[in-house]
Amino acid sequence: MIRNTSFCRCIYVLLFMVIQVSVRGQISVQATSSNAVKNPQPVMGRVLYDFSYIKDTSCRDYIYKEVLELDYTKTSSYFTSYTAKQNDTLIKNQLAAAFRNAPDPNQVEITLTGGAAASSDKFYTEGHPNPRVYAIKTLAGTAFSILSSQALINWKIIDSTKTIQGFVCQKARGRSYGRQYTAWFCTDLPYRFGPRRLHGLPGLILEAYDDSMEVVYRLNRVEDFNTGLPPIGLPDDATPTTPKAFAQAQEAFKRNPQAFIDANRGKRTTGRAAGITDGFDASKIKSISVRKSSAEPAGIQANNPIDLVTDPL
Repeated sequence: MIRNTSFCRCIYVLLFMVIQVSVRGQISVQATSSNAVKNPQPVMGRVLYDFSYIKDTSCRDYIYKEVLELDYTKTSSYFTSYTAKQNDTLIKNQLAAAFRNAPDPNQVEITLTGGAAASSDKFYTEGHPNPRVYAIKTLAGTAFSILSSQALINWKIIDSTKTIQGFVCQKARGRSYGRQYTAWFCTDLPYRFGPRRLHGLPGLILEAYDDSMEVVYRLNRVEDFNTGLPPIGLPDDATPTTPKAFAQAQEAFKRNPQAFIDANRGKRTTGRAAGITDGFDASKIKSISVRKSSAEPAGIQANNPIDLVTDPL
């Protein structure tokens, strides 16, 4: 429970931190970069993937699941969590209900429940003229962009096809960040992008999985073109950094969160969290409580990173 006596901390948690419901599930209220982007490109379409992932190799019966989203243009793509967007809607509805039903409109008690576990990392890929992949990370409301040093994937296209939801796809094999992937791409969708860091084939990747089947992306659906989505680009307010500098920033935040917040106050983004709280007077919040979720078994350890090889520090 977060009380009025620590009001500033309450609002900070609401806007800029991940609210951990338990190790088995979470409600995430994280700031992302604002809508302002560099060199905005019109979105041609969107692909949703059903993602499954064995995060703990000692407990292979538990499979983490999430829906992920790829927005793409002719020359770039932005990869994020569709589940996180659904969580945002859930939280905003709960906030609205709390304010609407509060006996005292100046003393609003908020309870947040539900919300599937969702990832926070995002990836922006530029396909031309030279491939570049940026990991977009957020730390205490401040966005950072980290340029990948291993963007190129040496794909081998194989003479094998299959149909996925009506799309004829061709097979390819390639290695990315320590995992050997099989990818199925569709040349009828001539865009060189795919989930997360996978890209560079002559068509959208609609399905991909590593050899151990620990990391799997399967097509949920392809959205119609001209979806009306906002233009994409590298977030304008994301601070360019290196893996080493970001790791140091994480350590600085762990040691002294308030000092990190104060030092980066001018860099703080608004983004998704501000959108969640639009229309609500935060000064009227009396308390916030979080009901635990049990989506993940107890004892699960994240010992199996998607990137088995990382960018050098």
